[in-house]
Amino acid sequence: MALKSMTSQSMTAQQISQDETLLGGYAYQIIRQQSKRIFKLRSQVLADTDTEPLHQMRIGTRRLRSALALFADAVDIAEPTKSTKPAYDSAAKAVGKLTKALGKVRDLDVMREWFEQTLTDPENADSSASGIVAGNFSKEEKKTIKTLLKKLKKQRKKQFSRLEKTFDRKAYKKLVQRLNQWIKQPVFSPAAQQPASREAALRIIAPLAKLLQHPGWLVATRKQGNQIKPIGNITLPKINQLFEQEGENLHDLRKQIKNIRYQTEFFRGLYDITYAAQVREFRNLQSILGQLQDQIVVGQFLADELGPDWAQQLPTVEAAFQASRLELWQQWQPYQHKYLKLRSSLPAGSVAA
Repeated sequence: MALKSMTSQSMTAQQISQDETLLGGYAYQIIRQQSKRIFKLRSQVLADTDTEPLHQMRIGTRRLRSALALFADAVDIAEPTKSTKPAYDSAAKAVGKLTKALGKVRDLDVMREWFEQTLTDPENADSSASGIVAGNFSKEEKKTIKTLLKKLKKQRKKQFSRLEKTFDRKAYKKLVQRLNQWIKQPVFSPAAQQPASREAALRIIAPLAKLLQHPGWLVATRKQGNQIKPIGNITLPKINQLFEQEGENLHDLRKQIKNIRYQTEFFRGLYDITYAAQVREFRNLQSILGQLQDQIVVGQFLADELGPDWAQQLPTVEAAFQASRLELWQQWQPYQHKYLKLRSSLPAGSVAA
C-alpha cells in the first residue's frame, strides 16, 4: 500500500526518507547509497583500465539486491508508468542479471590474476597458492600456464563484450530509471514508519535461524551421543571425498552466509562493538568457504581446458591446492563447531534431522 492511501496522520514519503530512526528512512539511505555507487562506477567499468571498479560494482549489485529483499515490505520501487505495482521481484531480478554479467568477467579476472601472480610473483598471490615457488615450476608447467593465460584473455574479451551490451540494453536503462525515480520520489508502505532499531532485530532473527538450519554445517561431522561435532584429525583424502559429495551444500552455505553478512552490515550502525564483531565473523566464514570454492572453480576451468588429467600436467598447482585445502578446512572447523552448538540450541523440530 503506497503512502497516498495511508491515513492523514501518516508522515509524508519525504519525511520518512529523511528520518533514519525509522525503518523507511534507514532503507532509503541504504538503497540510495548502493544505487548511486553502482551507477557511478559504470563509466569506469566500461573504460576497463583497472579491474577494481568492476569488482566494486559487482559487490554493489549484490548489496543492493540484499537491501531490496530486506526492505521489500517497506519500500515500493515501482515502474514510473505503473506506480501502484509492487516491483521488488522485477527490480531484484534486473539487479541479479547485472550481477551475473559482471560476475562472468570478474571470475575470469580473478583466475587470470592468480595465474599471473603465481607464475611471476608467488609471494603476492592469493593465499590458495601457498607453497608455490616460481622456481618449482617445470618448463612444461610454465608453458601450460602461459597458454592458459592466453585462453583466459580471449574468454575475458568475449565476456566483457557481452557486459558492454548489458549496459546498453533496455533492462539496464529501465532499472536505472526506476531507482533514480524512486530516490527522487520515494514510495513506502506503512511498515516504513516502524522504529529501525526494533525492526532490525526482527529482520535478523529469521535469517539467522534459517542459516543455522543449513545442511552445509553438517559436512564432515559425526554424531557423538546427542551432539553433532566436526570430524577430528580429518585427513586430506577424506576432505577431497566430502568435497566431491557435498561441494554444492558448502557452496550454497557460502552464498547464504554472504547474504546475511550484507544484511547484518546494513544495521551495524544501530548496535555496539559486539555486533560489529559478529559481522566480521560472517566475513571470515565467507572468506574461508570462498577460497575453497575458488579452488573448485579453477579446477573446473583446468579440467575444461586441459582435460581430466590436468593435475598431472600442473603437479605444482595441484600440490598447492591440496595443502591449502587441508589448511583452510582446519581453519573452518572451529567456526563449524560453534555454529553446530548454536544449531543444537534451536527449538526441537525446527531443524530437519
